[in-house]
Amino acid sequence: MLQDKVRTAGFIITTSLVMLSGNSIVLAAEEHPDFTGVWTTYTEPGGGRAPRGSAANLPLTPEGKRRIEEYRALVEPFDDNAATYCTTYGIPTMMEAVGSYPIEFIQKPDQLTIIYEVEGETRRVYFGDRILPEERRFPNRQGYSAGHWEGDVLVVETTSITDGQDQRTHPHSDQARMTERFSLHKDEAGVEYLAWEMSMTDPVYYTEPVTASRKWAGLENGAILPYNCTEEPWMKLLDMRREQLHAGEPVTATMADVYATEMYESK
Repeated sequence: MLQDKVRTAGFIITTSLVMLSGNSIVLAAEEHPDFTGVWTTYTEPGGGRAPRGSAANLPLTPEGKRRIEEYRALVEPFDDNAATYCTTYGIPTMMEAVGSYPIEFIQKPDQLTIIYEVEGETRRVYFGDRILPEERRFPNRQGYSAGHWEGDVLVVETTSITDGQDQRTHPHSDQARMTERFSLHKDEAGVEYLAWEMSMTDPVYYTEPVTASRKWAGLENGAILPYNCTEEPWMKLLDMRREQLHAGEPVTATMADVYATEMYESK
């Protein structure tokens, strides 16, 4: 079997040349929706924004609750968050925050690249032979994403996610696994939108899967702008504050303390 992959209006087409008996050849084509483009906030017919769902009343384990309370003790006195220190959001926040800033999808038959404007945060979803076995995946804030199609729905399974104590609505541990479903639709006014659904499991934080959903509208002739900085200083700051918290001391460390420590260590 020989494979060729081409793009046509609104679809990615994978064609397979299948050799049959008698040396005859048939061309089989499989079409999938093409998500390529820049996407932003979707407005429902009538003017309202699409409902985002709620992260309230999360089904937390005792350890999940403890970790959330500890994280809040580290950041709330300073009104801090990861983005304040130019750290990428990680998932699922990267996907849940779309709207304030746009997101771009670049789709090829063997890879879907997703770029969020903030910090140029990038995810790559791999297909088919591009998918690595789990033991070869490098853990990071966006995880490792493998995709497959169920009809016109793209299903993405993400593993190898590093600790997400600082996720805005769905914090998680490095044991989290996330499943997403992407699909194109049209509303009653004929406006196309991209629907996203997420389900995440994490035995450290949650007693059952947590979910979220979003809708995004295409931004015609849209583009994302440069917006950049690293996560290391932010993580060092959290570690310094955690040491103070566990020692029973006031949590007072600031980024200036991190920079002072880095300057001392570099001498």
